[in-house]
Amino acid sequence: MRIVIRAGGVGTRLWPWSRSDCPKQFLPMFDGRSCVQMAYDRFTGSGLASADDVYVSVTRAHERLARHQLPRLGADHFIVEPAKMDTAAAIGLETIVVAGEDSDVIIASLGSDHYVARPDEFVRALRAAERFLTANPERLLAIACRPSRVETNYGHVKTGDALGEFGGMAVHAVDEFAEKPDLETARRYTESGQYLWNANFFVWRAGTLIEQFREFEPEMHATLMEILSARGTDWFPEVLEEKYPTFKRIAIDYAVLEPAAARGRLAVVPVAMGWSDIGSWATLTDAFPPDEDGNLLIGPVLARDTKDSTIYVANPSRKLIAAIGVEGLAVVDTEDALLICPKELSGRVKELVEELKRSTEHNKLT
Repeated sequence: MRIVIRAGGVGTRLWPWSRSDCPKQFLPMFDGRSCVQMAYDRFTGSGLASADDVYVSVTRAHERLARHQLPRLGADHFIVEPAKMDTAAAIGLETIVVAGEDSDVIIASLGSDHYVARPDEFVRALRAAERFLTANPERLLAIACRPSRVETNYGHVKTGDALGEFGGMAVHAVDEFAEKPDLETARRYTESGQYLWNANFFVWRAGTLIEQFREFEPEMHATLMEILSARGTDWFPEVLEEKYPTFKRIAIDYAVLEPAAARGRLAVVPVAMGWSDIGSWATLTDAFPPDEDGNLLIGPVLARDTKDSTIYVANPSRKLIAAIGVEGLAVVDTEDALLICPKELSGRVKELVEELKRSTEHNKLT
């Protein structure tokens, strides 16, 4: 099995810590190690894959950063997107670069901007996925987590009939692959016990995925075949530069996974691995346990009678932040920006960043 660590996200909901020049997957969150580095360590350190079987998919803007953080990874194992598109284009490109004409290669395409509390369980699930796909090459497979709360910011996967046990882990059919639901729907999903969180981890046989593109996104498939025909030639960079920006901007979820699930082609491995996508200031406590008052205090912070708040000082030498009698706040102080908002609204930071991008005065802050 080949492993592709997808590191092309922008992490806008963790602004102002996560920025366009260093998005969250490259931030030194874990004792100086980034999510991308932790993912590489997880796969190579567990024996799941050798360095020769690991690739990183990254945008051109962050290629240098990725190479710096992963110096042991071979130079040709960085898959660089010439333009920022969406996950369908990125995954299509990684598939033809990694597998080439070998349609039988099994690829694990794994998001990197996440936290996994129980990495051994994650690795077990990947081994189970490989065994399942060896026996069922016509399927696509997702690795998903049981929900711990009602959540509107994650996609949901409805489990269907059991398909067997592989490597000691159950594999189920997928009855529905649904993107982010509204609050009422998310509550219904969670209370039913039938839905899992989409953790953005997918495994498939290369040829099977390419066939889904041919059926569901024929124009994207045709462009992928043009790029594939140039693979291994001197003119590959030129063809990639020309063709890649013409791809449709669409997530793999909508382009392939939803229609494949509707036709009974998607399977899922439910796994309890303590996963969080660290997607906002409200969910940072999934990865970093709060104190007895529910507070996550990082840096020089003095808090009294304060509850359920996240206060982060990015530059400890700059200032002390003191809080008295506040509850449910996110306060984030960086070199050039200060964010204050209710934690329950921290998902809307993305809207603020989009507004900053449109501003000639504040664009540099993104």
